[in-house]
Amino acid sequence: MEIQMALYLPRDAVSVPVTRQVLDRCMETLGVTSDTRADIALALSEACANVIQHAARGAEYEVRVGVRNCQCVIEVVSAGSRGGGHGGEHLAGLAVVNGPVPATAEHGRGLKIIDAVADNVQLRPNERRGATVHFEKTLVWLPDAPGRHLLAGDRGRLNPSA
Repeated sequence: MEIQMALYLPRDAVSVPVTRQVLDRCMETLGVTSDTRADIALALSEACANVIQHAARGAEYEVRVGVRNCQCVIEVVSAGSRGGGHGGEHLAGLAVVNGPVPATAEHGRGLKIIDAVADNVQLRPNERRGATVHFEKTLVWLPDAPGRHLLAGDRGRLNPSA
């Protein structure tokens, strides 16, 4: 079984805390530990802030979340770049997450933060002439977490009549 969610949002700074809170409540309901949820919230905030800063004005963006087994996969997908070019053009300095970011750097810190708290961090151009920030996080469950049972197909423990 897999749990999926997609949010379609305006490119507006107000959408960042809303998105973070929606995903956090979902993870809390599934029974993900608070430390894991905090890492996801931080990475998601940085990825959404990247869209707010770099995507084309007025463009919408999409947040895709998938949970399968103990893995949460998140993609933040923007449409267009602020400079009007193809999405891949503005990725040259951002795609490299490894290595130091100078203290005076204007860009690149968000991806370093995502890389510090998540796995398989990728930044790539997409078909919408924008960029996709992809990252994954291994979920740590609370004892008797509903999400663990749902994903394992163990619905009997959640069924009140069982």
